[in-house]
This record gives sequence, C-alpha cells and structure tokens, in this order.
Amino acid sequence: MNSIIQIKSKRLFITLSFVGLFLMLAVSCWKDETTTLSGSLDRLNWSERNYEVLNQLITDYGIYGKYYRQDKAPYVVLDWDQTCAHFDVEEATMRYQLFRLRFKMTKDVFAGILKDEINGITQLPAEYLNIHLADINLDLKNDYNFLYDNYAGLNGTMTLEEIQLTPQYQDFITKIPFLYDGYCSTQGIDEYGYPWVLYLFAGYTIDEVKSLTKEAISYELGNHLSKQTLQSPAGFETNAGMVSYSYKTGLRVFPEMQDLIATFNEHGIEVFIVSASYKPVVEVFSGIGNYGYNVPSQNVIAMELALDNDGKILPEYKSGWVKTQRQGKVDAINQVIKSGLGKNWDPLFSAADSDGDYEMSTGFPDMKLTLIWNRVKGGDIGTLCQLAVDQMNNANPRYILQGRNENTGMVIPTSESILFGKTEPQLLYE
Repeated sequence: MNSIIQIKSKRLFITLSFVGLFLMLAVSCWKDETTTLSGSLDRLNWSERNYEVLNQLITDYGIYGKYYRQDKAPYVVLDWDQTCAHFDVEEATMRYQLFRLRFKMTKDVFAGILKDEINGITQLPAEYLNIHLADINLDLKNDYNFLYDNYAGLNGTMTLEEIQLTPQYQDFITKIPFLYDGYCSTQGIDEYGYPWVLYLFAGYTIDEVKSLTKEAISYELGNHLSKQTLQSPAGFETNAGMVSYSYKTGLRVFPEMQDLIATFNEHGIEVFIVSASYKPVVEVFSGIGNYGYNVPSQNVIAMELALDNDGKILPEYKSGWVKTQRQGKVDAINQVIKSGLGKNWDPLFSAADSDGDYEMSTGFPDMKLTLIWNRVKGGDIGTLCQLAVDQMNNANPRYILQGRNENTGMVIPTSESILFGKTEPQLLYE
C-alpha cells in the first residue's frame, strides 16, 4: 500500500512539474508575443523597408524597448493635412463653406479682413497675374456686399440655387481661394495667408465650426477624387479681371497612419498632431470616435483664433499664441509639450509632407526618425526627400520616404508616388 502511495505521489510530482514547465513556457511565449509581436504595425501598404524601420523604432523605444525610459517617456509629432490623411481638410472645409455661403460676417467685418498692403507688399507675384491687392480686395467687397444683401442665408431673399447663377457668386468663390493661394505663395505675406483663411469663420462659435467641419469631411470622404477649375465669369466688369483657381476634390483616410497612431499608443509613445490648420477643424478629423484616428483634443496643437465674450470667433489671431507653421511648429512643441507638459526632451519621431514641416523635422537634435510622405516636391522638403533616398540602405536612417497614389488616395508599398493625373511612379522632384 505504501509503495502504491509513493508511486502515485511521484507521478503527481512529475505531472505537476510538467504543468509548471508548460506554464513557464507559456508565460515566456506570451511575454515574447507581447513585447515583440503583439501591437506591431499591420503590414498594410507600407513599403517593406519603411515597415521594418518603423517597427524597429517602436520595438526599441516603446515601453518594452531597450531604449525606453519611464522618466523620459517618448512622444511623436505628426503633421495632419497630406500626412495623416489624403489632401487638405482645412481647404476642403473652406470650399464647403464658400460654395454654400455659410458665413456669419457682416459686410464691415468681411471688408476688415482684406488688406491692401501686407508687410509692405501691395501686389501678388507674376504667377498670380501681378494683381494689386487693392483691386482684388475691392472686387471681393463688392461681391460680398451683393451676396449679403441678396442671399436668404445672409440678409436677402434669393435661394442658394438662385444666387449661384449670379456673376457675383462666381467671381467670389473663385477669387477667395485665388487670393488665399496668392498669399501663401508670396514671400513676405505667406505667414499672413495661413491664418487669414481661418478668419472666414468670424462670427461662428467653436461648436459651430466643428459642426460645419464634420459636414465638409463627410461630404468630401464620399466625393470622388478629381481636379476641378473655377473661373471668374467672362464679361463681368471687375478691377482685378478674370482669374482661375484649380483644386482637388475628395478626402481619404490613411489606414496606415491610423494604425501607426494606435501602435504608438499601445507601446507607451504619446502622439501629438502639430498642424497649420485651425485647431477645431483638425480636432474633428483626428478626434476620438470620429474617423479612426482617436487622438484626444488636448494632443492637437494647431492655429487658434481670438474669441469675443460670447464665445464667437473674431477675425484675429489668438494673442500670445504662435502661428503653427514652419518654425512656429517647433516653437509650439517647445511651449506646449516641453514647457507646458514638462516633457523637456525632444520628440522621438515626426511625420511630414511639405516645407511647412521642415523645421519640425530637423530642429530637434535627438529626434530619431522622420517619415516623409512623398509628394515629389522640391524646396526644403525636397532636400529631406533626397536624404531619405540617400539613406535607403542605412541600418538606422534618419529619414524615410513613403509613396502613395494620388489618383486613388491610397498608400502604395514603395517610396515612389503616383501624382494626380499621372500613371507612372516618381521618386524625386526633377
């Protein structure tokens, strides 16, 4: 009997030993899954090289990584328009507002946002027909006065369909974006242009802007990708004459960026959006539970406007706040994240697409990686694109270049991009 008990005890010990070993192996495998595989990026349409580099960055600097420091938890800074999503949400919202005449400005307030001289500059450059600001401003004032007095949505009786047939409407919806483009393309007044388009929200509350933005995004996500051209009407006598303005329709989300943001968060890497668009506009597109990006509003750093005592937007930039364009993005990161949140170390990573992101992507010595969306552009961003190409075989590149197809609004698994209206991929600006 004692021998039987001893045998059973021995068997039980061996069985428990195997169970213990199995549990240890299971825990070990689970830990390995958690720290190396679980939460890695989905493959999606990243280029193979970029997929590997991004995953390595997350593995090395995320919460289980060899370079992770709890007292210096990493954070990243991402541009928004043309970086986190396809095309520009600020401009899409501007056109949606413009075409539907969704304005809350009086005639005097509108006239007040048009300046005949900005930083000593009184006319647009040759590519904008050398038009004097005073001339195009007078046309826009005359157009808006007519629209304000006659459109039922402002202070008149005509329906939108009726007002859209008038030459004043056609002139207005062409010259507003033409002037905006002219501002942003003219050295010396380009910094004025970025906040200027936001002044069209004057009279709105923040919630009303967000509601309008949501309408615009939903409309453009369902709109086809195309290029359209507006022309001011022939035979309509104006001071500035006829002008045209071309733009691209449609917005698209990038699943790759949605997944990248989620993966950063899963690995203890905080995500901030740093944009030259209006903060409430970006908050709608990037916000939690909206369109799949799930970035909290407090992590959106962008342009802001002054408000009156009733919470209505004034056609003035917010006093004391930087303009979040070019060097202003660096200044905003320093002010909000480094000083305000006490994260007085450099961002780990940035994502960019244009000259406006150059300083944010080069101005932090300890930044490890910048993802550039390839729009096949020259200028400062073109210089970084060339560096990314030069570093394609580097074990630890500072810049990587990711392609997409502008005709479909989708990422493609190469560093080359297919530009709108083209069929062949292109790597660098020529």
